[in-house]
Amino acid sequence: MKSLWKLKAYLKPHWAWILTSLLLAIPMAAIRFSPVVLIQKLIDDLLATKDESKLITFPLMVIGIFAVNFVVRFIHYGAIRVVVARVNQKLKNDLYDHVLGLSADYFTAQSTGGLMSRVGNDPNQIDQGIAQFAVLLREPFQLVFLLGYTFYLDWKLTLITIAVFPPLAFVFSYSGKKLKRTIHQLQEEQARMFSTLQESFTGIRVIKSFRLENYIRKKYHDRSEAFFQHLSQTIIVEEISHPAVEFIMAFAIAGLIYVGGKAVLGGHLTQGQLLAFFGAFAMMQNPIRVLNDMNIKLANAGAAAERVFEIFDWKTRLVEKPDAIAKENFTRGISLRDVRFSYPDAPEREVLKGISLEIPKNHSIALVGASGAGKSSLVSLLPRIFDVTGGGIEIDGVDIRDLKISDLRSLISIVSQDVFLFNDTVAENIRCGRLDATDEEIRRAAKEAFATDFIEKMQEGFLTTIGDRGQKLSGGERQRLSIARAFLRNSPILILDEATSALDNTSEKAVQAALEKLMHDKTTIVIAHRLSTIRHVDRIIVMREGRMVEDGNHAELLAKNGEYAAFLKIAEQTRSELIP
Repeated sequence: MKSLWKLKAYLKPHWAWILTSLLLAIPMAAIRFSPVVLIQKLIDDLLATKDESKLITFPLMVIGIFAVNFVVRFIHYGAIRVVVARVNQKLKNDLYDHVLGLSADYFTAQSTGGLMSRVGNDPNQIDQGIAQFAVLLREPFQLVFLLGYTFYLDWKLTLITIAVFPPLAFVFSYSGKKLKRTIHQLQEEQARMFSTLQESFTGIRVIKSFRLENYIRKKYHDRSEAFFQHLSQTIIVEEISHPAVEFIMAFAIAGLIYVGGKAVLGGHLTQGQLLAFFGAFAMMQNPIRVLNDMNIKLANAGAAAERVFEIFDWKTRLVEKPDAIAKENFTRGISLRDVRFSYPDAPEREVLKGISLEIPKNHSIALVGASGAGKSSLVSLLPRIFDVTGGGIEIDGVDIRDLKISDLRSLISIVSQDVFLFNDTVAENIRCGRLDATDEEIRRAAKEAFATDFIEKMQEGFLTTIGDRGQKLSGGERQRLSIARAFLRNSPILILDEATSALDNTSEKAVQAALEKLMHDKTTIVIAHRLSTIRHVDRIIVMREGRMVEDGNHAELLAKNGEYAAFLKIAEQTRSELIP
C-alpha cells in the first residue's frame, strides 16, 4: 500500500470526483442493503397477514429503490472511472516524458520491451488499485448496515456471524502478502516477454535471413513458460483464498441454521425474520468476497506502482547546468582535450584513452580504424549522447558541458549507418531534420539528397507512409532520406558515421556527390571505410584501441607507410573500395 500512496499527487486534481464517488458509496450501500428489509416485510406484513392493500405499496417501493439506484450507481461508478482514466493518462504521459529525458546509458542497460511494459502495461495494473477506493468505503458500509440490521433481529445469531471475521482477516492478510511478491515477479517476466516480442518484430528481416525462427521461437517459449510458472503461483494463491473464504463462511451458515431454526421453532423469531437474516448473511458474503478481490487487486496495483515509481527514481546522468550558456553560432572550431571515455555500464573498460584533437571550422577529418577502435564512441560525445569521463570537448573555446544541450545539438547534423525512420510519411520523416520546415523546403532537401526519383515513383509520393523503421524502403532509399534530413537541418557541424555503407552501387556515386555538396562550408567528421569518402578530407586520424596512432592527410599517411598504408594495401590486394 505504501507504493500506492505515491499516487496522491496524481489523485489530488480529481479530489471532487473522488469525494463524490466516496460519499455516494454510503447511499449505494444502503440501497444494496434494502432488499433484506423488504424480504422480512414482504413475508411478515403481506404474505403472513394477507393484507391486499400492500400489494401496490411493495412493487412501488421496489421501483422507487431501483430508480434511485440508477442515478446513484451511475454517478458513483462513473466518477471513479473518470478519475482512473485521467490518472492513467497522466501517469503514462509522465512516464514517457521521464524515460525520454533519461541519458542514453539507461537504454543500453534496459531492454526496449521491458521499458515498453513498464510504460504501457504497469499503469493499467495501477488502475485496478485506484478503482478500489470506492470499494474501500462502499463494501464496509454495506457490511455495517447488514450487521446492524442482524443485531436488531437477533444478537445471538449476529455473534455467530461475527465469529468468522478473524479467520477471514487472516486469509486476506496472508494472500495479500503472498500475492504482492508473486505478482511483482509475474510483471518482471511479462516485461521480458515484451522484450522478446519487440526483438522478434523489429528484427524480422535478420530472423528470416539467418533462419533464426526456431531460435527466437524457443526464446519466446522459454519466457512464456517462466511467465506461466509465476502465473501458476498467483493462480494457486487466488484460487485457495476464494474457497477458503467460502469454507469459513460455511461454519457460520451451519451455526445460523441450527441456532436460527431453534429460535423459530421456539417462537423467539418469525419465519420472515429468519429468512431476512439468511438474506442479510448471504449479502454479507458479497462484501467479504469483494474485499478479498480488492485485497488481490491492491496487491497487483502495489507491485505495478513499485515498478513505475522505480523508473521515476532513475535520474539522468547527463545534466544541463542551471546557468548553461546559450549558443547559436559556430565560429572557430572544435577542440578535444585528453578525452577519455567509458560506458556507464562498464566503467572499468576505457573505450577512449586520451584523445586530443583540433578541428578548425570548415575543415573535414576522417576517423579510420578497425571495428572497436572507438570511432563511433568518439563522435557520440560531441552532441552529448554520452559525457566524457575524463578530459573535455570544447566548441569555440567553451566546454560543451557548459552549453545548453538544445543549442549544442542544433549545431550538429548526423547521418549514420543505422538510419532510424518513423512509421510516418516520407515528408514527415524528412521534416524531423527541422520541424518548422515548409513542404517546399522538404522537397528541396529531398532533391539535394537525390531522393526525389524514388519518392515520386511511390503511389502517394511524399505522403507515402513508409512502415515501421522504414521497412517499405530499400537500404539506399532509407539512407537518402536520412541525408535529406541533414540537408534540411543545415547545421554547421556534420557527422557522417558510415553514411554510405547501405547504398547500392547505382546510387552510391550520386549520393556521394550529394554528401560532398552537404559537406561544403561545414566542419565535418567522417567515419568511413570507403576510399572515395576518405581521400579528399583535410585530415585523417587512424585509431586503434581507443588511441590516435596516426595523423595526417592521405599523401602524408601513405608516405609514413604505417597502419593507414597497410589498410590501403589490403584494399588494393582485394580490389576493394573498402578499407578493412
